Amino acid sequence: MKKKILVVDDEPDILQVITFRLDKAGYAVAGVSNGEEALRMVGEDRPDLILLDVMMPGLDGFEVCRRIKEKTPGQKIIIYTAKVDGVNAAKARASGADDFTVKTADLKHILDAIRKQISN
Repeated sequence: MKKKILVVDDEPDILQVITFRLDKAGYAVAGVSNGEEALRMVGEDRPDLILLDVMMPGLDGFEVCRRIKEKTPGQKIIIYTAKVDGVNAAKARASGADDFTVKTADLKHILDAIRKQISN
């Protein structure tokens, strides 16, 4: 059975590229464009992993991560962002994220992080 991944990103082009690449990598993928939708999806169909963007309107990725981890502490979450720095990495850890990675065009870092978390 394919591992289920929920991708949360408010940028439609990025969401489309990531979901396409993850599907081609053999995952069952769903994509949503904001934190509220992510919270609803997690409640309806718990994915094996959530790939969560930081910068989104409304609820940012850190807040979404905190809320999900409060309700389902075992949920695997990777926060990703174009702006990787010590402050965001610390916020990701404080919010309960299992990993923190960079958003890049080749997706290598994201795919590596997903494989690492799903194999645990």
